[in-house]
Amino acid sequence: MSSLEINMAEFAEAERICGWISDLSSKEARPKAMLELCERRSKIGKLGPMLWQACGAVSGLLQEVIDIFPAVSVNNPDEEQSQRIFAALGLILSIAKHPITGVELMRTQFLYFLAPLLKLTQKTRPIEQLRLSLLIIVCVLLNLNTTESICYTIAAELIPQLLSQLEYGSRTCKILSSYILYRILDNAVGLRFFNRRLSRRTHLVHTLGRIVHQQTLEPDPRILKHVLCIYKRLADYPHSLEMIQLHLPMQLRNGFFCQKNALVYDTVEADLRELNQKVAIKPINMVMGQPIYSLN
Repeated sequence: MSSLEINMAEFAEAERICGWISDLSSKEARPKAMLELCERRSKIGKLGPMLWQACGAVSGLLQEVIDIFPAVSVNNPDEEQSQRIFAALGLILSIAKHPITGVELMRTQFLYFLAPLLKLTQKTRPIEQLRLSLLIIVCVLLNLNTTESICYTIAAELIPQLLSQLEYGSRTCKILSSYILYRILDNAVGLRFFNRRLSRRTHLVHTLGRIVHQQTLEPDPRILKHVLCIYKRLADYPHSLEMIQLHLPMQLRNGFFCQKNALVYDTVEADLRELNQKVAIKPINMVMGQPIYSLN
């Protein structure tokens, strides 16, 4: 194939892409356009900015999110509805991934429209996939690593849903939720938010305690790592430190996760040592050559 033919083929493909983006503003043409764009999103450079700057594209995707509410509130979405909402969320993810359009997306209060979908309690596969898609979008937005993204996430009132998913969700939902919570707490704004009210601290610390108990029964190193990071970050705040000293699970004090047959990650001993030192705990025993700590 000659270079001229290649250029013509590329030009034709670019025209199709622009046409599909334009079709997102049309209710009739939107389903096919979303599917075509979603299938090619990994191959389209700067798809996020293209969608963001196209007239009516983002409002069309938002309409797809709104339209799914009646279906998921009373029943499971059918196959066509599932394809449409997942294609829409896939394109929203493309916008969220870009460092400029991701911030702009948050400023439109887009998360307020996604947050109600995290309240769904059905355990069916379509709803579970919907929850995972939403959590991935939040993760991507928080990876922008700005205080502004933390503020918008908190303002969208996602925290109760994240704690619920951390405790009752699927394994993947637990991993994503624990990561999001850590990213929020790692920022000074997020840490102050949790410590501003006793009820928030209590809810978080008690939920973490139940998650640690779950880890003794169904261990997952990724969840455990995020939970320990959250504990360590909370211990940096005096009021949270007092609560952790009272409610730190025994499994984090007695070397349970330092046993040879424990399913953990490489630096778990160092993280446990740091956590126990932060909450003013003294060593009383040794496991695998490392000190294990207990409350004074």
